[in-house]
Amino acid sequence: MAAFGAWVASVGDRMVDPGTPLGAAKTVSPEGVSDGGPGVAIGGYSLVRADNLDEAVGLVKSHPFVGRGGSLQVSEAAAP
Repeated sequence: MAAFGAWVASVGDRMVDPGTPLGAAKTVSPEGVSDGGPGVAIGGYSLVRADNLDEAVGLVKSHPFVGRGGSLQVSEAAAP
């Protein structure tokens, strides 16, 4: 947890929400509701502010999960 806290601090004012691990999920579709997600499970989230996707990737490269050999998906939020 200390490594995550250090990463959050390193992101500075670009951190919007450090997030949390996620638990059980359900998928809602026109066919109904089913247990689980629609594909690869999402284990948690963090929200960062960046000018573009590449800048966001740069902020995430030093995330401790990546340092332990894991991988993280970085996505842009769609504007309404």
